[in-house]
Amino acid sequence: MYPLRRLVVTSVAPMTILSIFLFILIILGSFYALFSLACIFGFFKNPGPDTGRPVPDAELPAVSILKPIKGIDPYAAENLSGFCVQDYPCFEVLFGFRDPDDPALPLAMAVAAAAPGDARVVVNYGGSGTNRKVLNLQALADESLYPMLALSDSDMVADKDYLRRLVTEFRGGGKTGIVTSLYKISSPESVGSALESLSIALDFIPSVLVARRLEGVTFGLGASILVSKEALRDIGGFGALTEYLADDYQLGFRLWKKGYKNIISRHVIENRVGPMSVASHLTHQVRWARTYRASRPGGFLGYGITHIFAFALLLLCVRPTVGSAVTAACVLALRYVLALVLYRKVINTRKWLRWLFLIPLKDMLGFLVWLWSFAGSKVRWRGTCYRVTRGGKMAQTYHRSPAHLQLREAARGPRE
Repeated sequence: MYPLRRLVVTSVAPMTILSIFLFILIILGSFYALFSLACIFGFFKNPGPDTGRPVPDAELPAVSILKPIKGIDPYAAENLSGFCVQDYPCFEVLFGFRDPDDPALPLAMAVAAAAPGDARVVVNYGGSGTNRKVLNLQALADESLYPMLALSDSDMVADKDYLRRLVTEFRGGGKTGIVTSLYKISSPESVGSALESLSIALDFIPSVLVARRLEGVTFGLGASILVSKEALRDIGGFGALTEYLADDYQLGFRLWKKGYKNIISRHVIENRVGPMSVASHLTHQVRWARTYRASRPGGFLGYGITHIFAFALLLLCVRPTVGSAVTAACVLALRYVLALVLYRKVINTRKWLRWLFLIPLKDMLGFLVWLWSFAGSKVRWRGTCYRVTRGGKMAQTYHRSPAHLQLREAARGPRE
């Protein structure tokens, strides 16, 4: 009988240890979730630096808006046009391309021609480096006329007061490095874009605001960045960032190391992705996760505790008891509380609420993406595959551009 008793004890013990470990992760992740709620309330309660006083037009510096473009995004004409009609006294808009055959080039030229102010197109395929977006930005900065640069991705949407609000916050921040913006997808058009929207709202925004509270703003967010040419020169210009995939992170981090103060704007910019597929959503999430892991490995490992719903489901599978079921229900309720808070503070679009039923699926996919990010270093970005190396640098593995495909078809000869 004694050997049988020892066999039972040794077979049960590992499951008990796993249950305890999962429960500890759930407790830690729940504390993180509650702390992130406090950070969200605190951030949006505070109006930010110098936002309560209107700034006379004569005191506002001239700004060059730089829009690096590759390919046609959904609603591209509308997105680009919004940056050309800013309620701001003096600004210019530069649309930048690396490829003279880019399909979005005629569209950008039409937008620039119809713009009421100074808008023009720059095509420049020079420069050396792996990050083509940064090379594009470098060419645009060289062509720009004004001392302030506003950078934003091509799929972002600008309200008329976008530029004025960012510049006002920049002026009130002291020795400001950048003013950078959170972003949101308020009106998803597909399951994929809804998953992307929920990931941004429930994972990305809380993590950014928690990092801001704990260590300050040591990073930039590529959705929107306002920076002075003087500060940019102080870190070596865009040329210092051409080998990094997370150029926005590197821009903010290098300015922070130089003693500049980075600011997260209270103005949350809209991201319009159209009817994104689930596969595109997962590709984007894997790229973000592997870039984050390469740039900040310790922080990314700690980010794992945020997957509390996945841990709660695993606990329920390992230990299928009433207590485990109650734990999973409480965790899911906490996730929905976070979603409703972000709806009130950030989203403000009722149609977004219809997608909340996807939260459990999004959380499980997010956990799997986090695990999968440790299995390799390859990412796909705008049709090109890269390998992300330690420190966040990037190396191209292969590229299938339209020209490349045409050459390959020509080499094969006519089909019978």
